[in-house]
Amino acid sequence: MERSQVLRWRLGWLPGEKPRPCPFHPTANLSRTHATNCLQIHSRLQLPESIQDPLSFLLNLLPLKNPTNAQYSASWAVRWPAICLILYELDHIFHNEEIPLAPPNISTLLVEWLQR
Repeated sequence: MERSQVLRWRLGWLPGEKPRPCPFHPTANLSRTHATNCLQIHSRLQLPESIQDPLSFLLNLLPLKNPTNAQYSASWAVRWPAICLILYELDHIFHNEEIPLAPPNISTLLVEWLQR
């Protein structure tokens, strides 16, 4: 699920190509900009507002190989679950579904890999 949602975000398929009203703000369309503000992505990812697209910013920083720096791994152990949860929520919002509780293993693969 994580990979699918990350790919759809990167390809521009989340929140979707066709404008749709936001279920929380019916007068606004659910765009990337609106989703960033509506879901408070900057604060949830602990990033400054000056970063225009915080999800893409962090996805560009994903490690390609297992990092040797423990601090770097620890930061991803915090950020990756938040990224996965945001994409999970956005996916359900876009499909006009109620947001269920996130599955307990939503971000375990990358976090486990980083902790090796």
